[in-house]
Amino acid sequence: MSEDLVDFWFDPGCPWAWITSRWIVEVGKVRPITVNWREMSLAVLNEKQEMPEEYREIVELGRSTIRVFAAAREAAGNVAVGDLYTALGTRYHGADGLFQRSREATAGGLTDWRAAMEGLAPVIAAALADAGLPAGLLAARTDPGWDDAIHASHALVPAGKRNQSLIGVPTISVNGHAGQFGPVISEIPVGERAGRLWDAFKVLATEEAFFELKRVTDRADPRTFPEAP
Repeated sequence: MSEDLVDFWFDPGCPWAWITSRWIVEVGKVRPITVNWREMSLAVLNEKQEMPEEYREIVELGRSTIRVFAAAREAAGNVAVGDLYTALGTRYHGADGLFQRSREATAGGLTDWRAAMEGLAPVIAAALADAGLPAGLLAARTDPGWDDAIHASHALVPAGKRNQSLIGVPTISVNGHAGQFGPVISEIPVGERAGRLWDAFKVLATEEAFFELKRVTDRADPRTFPEAP
């Protein structure tokens, strides 16, 4: 079985991208794949969209996190980006992570959500340490000079013979074929279950005529860690 190249675009703040990324990690245990981890900023994608100013300020906190990933890529390369995503995602989306606390904060409205999101700096600092990366990379959060690198990462999403129209994360390209938004899954498949889902996804992701597939039900809550009830 030949090895497949997977380009995976993520925003670390998105729980759905996190679940899909952990599935891809599981796929790597049962199928021959190599993964390029690539940053995508939901804040950048939505910067021209109309939204309440308070909500936009929250979204911008996500942009600052992506800047750290861009800096990590320049400093240490793709493997370091993957390691940082694993470290930060675990601290953000784990059982006692910031994501879990932020979800609880939504009951108090945007003010509580923003307060939770403003707690990102020490979480990112700890994740940098977990990934063995320099603490100084945290300074990239407030440096807009990294925004060009973020836009460049977005531009790398292939579109085949069509015009690029980015939707969000996760976005995956298989063996250089047009990027696909998804799959969006509500829990993390493991073992051969992960492998079978990959086999099916690969067929769709490499078929030029394929465009969209969506379940006609409401969406389950994201189970971002195995212990979730």
